[in-house]
Amino acid sequence: MVSQAHKTLHFTPWILLNFMLLILVSSNSDLVSHYTDFVYEQCRNETRIPHTLVSSLMQELVEKSTESKFYQTSSGDDFVAISGKFQCRHDLTIESCHDCIVNTVTRLTCSSGSLARVQLKGCFMSLEPEPEPRPEIGNRRIGTEGLVGGRKDYLQHKKCGERRSWLEGLEEVRDVAFESVAKCVTSSGVGYCDKRYEGMYAMGQCEGSLEVCECGECVSNAFQVAQDECWGSDSGEVYLENCFISFSDYQPHKGKGAEGGSGKIAAMVVGVGVAIALLSTLCYCIRSSTRKQDDW
Repeated sequence: MVSQAHKTLHFTPWILLNFMLLILVSSNSDLVSHYTDFVYEQCRNETRIPHTLVSSLMQELVEKSTESKFYQTSSGDDFVAISGKFQCRHDLTIESCHDCIVNTVTRLTCSSGSLARVQLKGCFMSLEPEPEPRPEIGNRRIGTEGLVGGRKDYLQHKKCGERRSWLEGLEEVRDVAFESVAKCVTSSGVGYCDKRYEGMYAMGQCEGSLEVCECGECVSNAFQVAQDECWGSDSGEVYLENCFISFSDYQPHKGKGAEGGSGKIAAMVVGVGVAIALLSTLCYCIRSSTRKQDDW
């Protein structure tokens, strides 16, 4: 009976410790996994392209994501060939980039053998016929006149947040942030930039194959779409063929924090608070167990 009591005393702290770790992981899971959130998918059926060719190219892209944040290649012969590429956000680590690219494959819902473009928050993977075809009718074409190198930036996807046109100065602050990022991406040397200006966060990311001027043009075009179609919105995302941008207002009057919203911060604070309380209980149980062992 005494032996069983000792087992109970030793077992209880481990239960508390595991529970504490579970709460910490849960409270921070949304902070570390948002880059794998699904954005959009485009499917293109190509019956003439062998499934094995698509599969092998996709596998090559996944493998390359362990060492690079951008990669493009092609595979096939003179009769049937496809090109593939992926791009991760510059602010992701290589490990997170690889995880993101793996998730593009697991999120793929196109039929077997189809070519596709899958966009997640932190990356995209694209498989297309070689040479690259013109987009299908229905895709909106943005700024096709005068783009450097003849590139055309087609709108792939957009999402606008809640309209807060009543908020004084919101659009003015947003436009300053847009201009700052558009200039920054051309001087960053990596085709990526994010800025915060008076409560507004803005980010721009270009595909790795773009030249400096092309990147600046593409990001400027994306911001123009945001200004035209997300007017008065407190946040938004615009994905063009060769770049994407996002913006969000995190000012206190909205109840948001600088790193992405009060909900995430509150969850983290509550999780840490509970963890501290459980840790105190754990220490108390260990001390009590030690005293009982000494008395024994």
